Amino acid sequence: MIVNDPPYNVAVGNANTNNLFKISLEKYLDFSEKWVKNAITIMDKNAHLYIWIGTDYKDNFQPFPDFIVMMRKFKELRPKNFITLRNQRGYGTQKNWMWVRQELLYYIKGNPEFNVDAEYTDIPKILRGYYKEIKGKITENFERSKSKYIRAGNVWVDIQQVFYRMEENVPGCYAQKPMKAIERIILSGSSEKDLIVDFFAHSGTTLIAGEKLKRKVYTFDIDPIFAEITIRRLENFRKTGKTGWQWRNPFPEIENEAENKRWI
Repeated sequence: MIVNDPPYNVAVGNANTNNLFKISLEKYLDFSEKWVKNAITIMDKNAHLYIWIGTDYKDNFQPFPDFIVMMRKFKELRPKNFITLRNQRGYGTQKNWMWVRQELLYYIKGNPEFNVDAEYTDIPKILRGYYKEIKGKITENFERSKSKYIRAGNVWVDIQQVFYRMEENVPGCYAQKPMKAIERIILSGSSEKDLIVDFFAHSGTTLIAGEKLKRKVYTFDIDPIFAEITIRRLENFRKTGKTGWQWRNPFPEIENEAENKRWI
């Protein structure tokens, strides 16, 4: 299984920075095509591929639509679903619908197994109906259901996006993915000791989720800061059991250095 959260190619705060920059759509698609090719070469004959992808409504919703079109080149992959993670907090103006969604594309190679039990949420079913005759008896959906809870489907409304009051928060990691979302993905298509790969470590969530669920995880990041954060997050989890730093800086030595300079 591969779970990738590549750069969104969206300028954060309407400004480019060294680590959160925007390039031309052509360059972004070229970059994307290269990493997708690399992903396919390491995938098993039956494997899952999940891709978090951004969309900039100020720039014709790029790169989302062109990325999907680009994916049609890869005949080894079949699209299975388009999932939306519905944020509980959002951003927007008084002249637009509040932006509260994160997009997740799901592809497969071959015919991998899917664990439907991983899809069930903690939300109880409350709506009765959908009557159907079974063996001469009229039954409603509660009677036929395998669970008293609803399935997540492809619109996930039961997961809180990460913000500074949550333990799993890693300061400085824009668009950090929730642990619960990554765990759901991993549980849906892998077993203990299976290999999970993440080309874009970022805050290290895939690594921590794999550690919790007893999977083997290979992850890396071209940015040395995110690579260091991922290492420190794993070390901190193994030492304290905590999944993040909440509002605290993962680089306390920088704060200490700044504090010491105040008194020089």
